[in-house]
Amino acid sequence: MITLFRSRSWCRPVPRSGRLTLETNATGTSQHWRTITTVLTTTVLAATLIGASAPPPATTTQLTHSVLSASAPAAVQVTGAPVSSMISAAPAVAPAVAPTTGRPAAKTLPAPTPAISGAAAVGKKLIARPGAWTSGTSLSYRWHAEGRAISGATRSTFTPSTAQQGKRITVQVTGKLSGYATASKTSAATLKVARSSAPRVTGSAVTGKTVSASVGTWTPSTSFSYQWRADGTSIKGATSRTYTVANAHQGKKLSVRVTGKKSGHTTLTRTSASTAAVKKATSVQITSSTFHCPKGYPVKGNADSGIYHVPSGAYYTRTKPEECFATEAAARNAGYRKSKR
Repeated sequence: MITLFRSRSWCRPVPRSGRLTLETNATGTSQHWRTITTVLTTTVLAATLIGASAPPPATTTQLTHSVLSASAPAAVQVTGAPVSSMISAAPAVAPAVAPTTGRPAAKTLPAPTPAISGAAAVGKKLIARPGAWTSGTSLSYRWHAEGRAISGATRSTFTPSTAQQGKRITVQVTGKLSGYATASKTSAATLKVARSSAPRVTGSAVTGKTVSASVGTWTPSTSFSYQWRADGTSIKGATSRTYTVANAHQGKKLSVRVTGKKSGHTTLTRTSASTAAVKKATSVQITSSTFHCPKGYPVKGNADSGIYHVPSGAYYTRTKPEECFATEAAARNAGYRKSKR
């Protein structure tokens, strides 16, 4: 409780009693009263701001109009609980609590290491094998050449072009699943991308004739090996770039398989298209000094004279042939004429 008393000459507070008595002379100025009013108002507001509860109805603060009057005021009494008790009754301020989102932390998504299947070669399809991810995981792909992303290569398959020749390829697989943190894994790199061409067989598929393998365009400095085939079956010993067609392969189709190797690059094997069925040669070149023609080529051709001899001719047994023919027609087609004897 706070009580104001009007006095003549001085004002003084009464401490420790729960009451405050102010005495002043009757001639106190309005400024004095405004100051007292301000002090009282500030005290009440401070108590409110620090959490003091409002006083009970029976002790509600009463402030007479004379306190606010600009003239010499009458006695003013403010009734209520002592200020000290009002302050001590203020509830403790609750400590600030940091706001929370209520969102649980994302779980770790297991991510297997992907693999690449297929030969790293220009024009050959590569396939990404992502491995076993958690069921429901959405996967995306990104292919790289020497660690740099390849524009547009975002599918599970990728076919290298000449732009990737000589480069190592990897694929990055990214998995997304609700409630999990996004995870990515990258495959091991392939060997360097190699370039190759399908070989071709040049020359006539005729018995006794020589055919050759033309390899086409491969990665520079590639080394080659060869295997000739007849109707798809490897011919024993036929492992050179060229091959002389044997009589045994008459009627069969020839092809050649070429293998290209270069250090650090993918080893590639390509097989040519097959030839037409091997035909029997109409003639055979004779390089040895002999008087005999091979079986199946009974007509002897003498290159010096340009004459051919048949078995019934007078000079047949004494003639050393340079070329033997299967038929007289074949000899004539080669530019020979028949012996008159």
